[in-house]
Amino acid sequence: MNASDRELPVESWPPDDPVETLRSFLRDRYADRQDDVLERIDRQLPVLWEAYTEVYGDDREAVAWVLEAIEAAVEAFEDRPEQLRSLDDDRAGVDDWFQGSEEVGYMCYVDLFAGDLEGVREKIPYLKELGVTYLHLMPLLEPREGRNDGGYAVKDYRSVDPDLGTMADLRELAADLHEEGIRLALDFVMNHTAREHEWAQAAIEGDDRFRDFYLTYEDRELPDQYEQTLPEVFPDFAPGNFTYVDGLEKWVWTSFYDFQWDLDYANPDVFVQMFREMAHLANAGTDVLRLDAVPFLWKELGTDCRNLDEAHWLLRAYRALMRIAAPGVLFKAEAIVAPEETIKYLGTGGFEGQECDIAYNAPLMAHLWHALASENTRLLERALDQLPPTPEEASWLNYVRCHDDIGWGLDSEDVRAVGQDPVSTRKFCSDYYAGDHPDSDAEGYRFQEEPTGVARTSGTAAALTGLQNARIEGDPEDVDAAIQRYLLMHASAFVMQGMPLLYSGDEIAQLNDFSYLNNPIKAEDNRWVHRPPMDWDAAERRSEQGTVEQRVFDGIARLSEAREGRAALHHRGEETVHDVPDDSVFVVERAFEGERLLAVSNFSGESRAVAFADLPEQWDAGSYHEVLRDETAVYPDSRILLEPYSYRWLEPTDAGTGEELSTRVAIDVESEYGEELFLTGSHEALGNWDVEAAVPLSGEDYPTWTGEFDLPAGTYVEFEWLKKRDGEPVEWSGRRYVTKAGWDTAWLLTEE
Repeated sequence: MNASDRELPVESWPPDDPVETLRSFLRDRYADRQDDVLERIDRQLPVLWEAYTEVYGDDREAVAWVLEAIEAAVEAFEDRPEQLRSLDDDRAGVDDWFQGSEEVGYMCYVDLFAGDLEGVREKIPYLKELGVTYLHLMPLLEPREGRNDGGYAVKDYRSVDPDLGTMADLRELAADLHEEGIRLALDFVMNHTAREHEWAQAAIEGDDRFRDFYLTYEDRELPDQYEQTLPEVFPDFAPGNFTYVDGLEKWVWTSFYDFQWDLDYANPDVFVQMFREMAHLANAGTDVLRLDAVPFLWKELGTDCRNLDEAHWLLRAYRALMRIAAPGVLFKAEAIVAPEETIKYLGTGGFEGQECDIAYNAPLMAHLWHALASENTRLLERALDQLPPTPEEASWLNYVRCHDDIGWGLDSEDVRAVGQDPVSTRKFCSDYYAGDHPDSDAEGYRFQEEPTGVARTSGTAAALTGLQNARIEGDPEDVDAAIQRYLLMHASAFVMQGMPLLYSGDEIAQLNDFSYLNNPIKAEDNRWVHRPPMDWDAAERRSEQGTVEQRVFDGIARLSEAREGRAALHHRGEETVHDVPDDSVFVVERAFEGERLLAVSNFSGESRAVAFADLPEQWDAGSYHEVLRDETAVYPDSRILLEPYSYRWLEPTDAGTGEELSTRVAIDVESEYGEELFLTGSHEALGNWDVEAAVPLSGEDYPTWTGEFDLPAGTYVEFEWLKKRDGEPVEWSGRRYVTKAGWDTAWLLTEE
């Protein structure tokens, strides 16, 4: 576009105060428009101008394009349906409207979850059962035919994939979701289009304007220079970053696949047109735009072309424009990069509230999986401690699994700080979750292996936690332990700062799916193994007591229920990780508006205990409200007792103990003739460790000895057995056991 084609605010540009000059000009230009849009322009103009000019400069050509961008925002505002404008108004007065403790996310592919958009509408009651308030539908815009990177090769930003429905269907679904209090998130692919997109096709046909939409090169001179510092996204099956296109007779930048052409954001025409596409999707009823591949937006010779400053300025400019057009729409950054880079997309360093509102907490996810494999939480604690504070205006999405592989983005300095070698630690994770470690029951797969042996990991949560193996090859005890591991991971995601996000099928522990191998388009990409079609027959078993589906579904639904209305879990609540002596125990405290919650999680396959003395003074209480069981928990030995892979959410309480409950213990101990077995432990019902007051056990079912006694509800007790001959002790167990009031089982306490 030529600057002379547009009316500019003044003849001589730039003036002394460009923002004020533009503000005056825009007030006149839009004097006949609604007050809302004028107020929004006034408010957003300084941020927009700063961000825009950092990328495009402030000459006459640049100002002409920024006016074009503002015009696009005003048009989007005027096209916005009235019900969506009402949502914008409702959210405008509540700056934390998406940060409440009740928020729970769910992500799925439309076709795999419910067939089409109409099918998703029919499944809204199912989502409500899980407490879902946020639904991310994976790429659903019209893709190219054939290989399309799971829908991320968009042919038309204004059409829905015909196999899934129409734009009208999408608008109806969005309206239904809003009626049920569920927000809709959709993917917006920013970095590239499909080569079949009309812009790319126009470029092939020789249209100079659209040739400038893409990064193209006459020969290999510049591409070869770039390649010296560019990593490859898919080195196994899409090596290199450039593709020669016969129709153009040029090399095209293709960061991902040869059919995905990278857009040239140095061209302000691209900036404006992509905003128009973004706003169109927002006006279809989208509440959250997942901005795909944002670290890749800007290219600069001599760098890795990831996370460059210009990418952040572009997002800030788009954020300002969207706040003019549709301020109730959130931006979610898809930035699976190093932890210190990830958080920048939430707006840091003075740019809080100006960039994205939500980001994937990939650092938490990867470190949780490392903690589970190693049964050690020190690296997890270190990584969380090193992250800058989360901006108050922003939120994390905390997840266990998603549609993508697990990249072992463990910061090398953090790894060294806990006494480990970075490459060896990442390789351990790759090996463990591929089942190539002697202590592993995981059944995942290597994805994009590096020469070092480090690989990303594919596989469902059930496969990676060993639940798949236990269901197929194990016994009931193996299944029990695997379910505990499975729920431990989800409980960890649910308690941390931000919104928990479930991946479709994980709520019923779906297994790896190998049907993708029969599809030539998918067969080479093993990430499809953890993208199974929703098994609705299995989902029906969630109502059958004792099934794996019921235990997992109810366990996750309970986490959702427990979050609701719990102020300490508000996204703006403080998050403090407490160091305790036991490396396998992870302790995090959440606090907000006077309420506190302590989450204590055991990442070991053995039982553990956390002494009150190792916790902050305010948690040395002796009794707590155990949130997930909704009962009082009392620990007479001043230690929080944890079964293998167990987790507790605790709150302070003044409540006393409850009614007495009959408690039964059965333990197997061999003895000699004339010896009797007794229990003694940390409660008066067990003699308070007084040998003379020990409780006798019955040997009627020898070698199983049984006993029964009453304990106040919620009381956990530690005990040991001792043998007596002629009334005198002759042998002690030497190890402690734990039981709880009302239980008929006990477990061995492992001392660190």
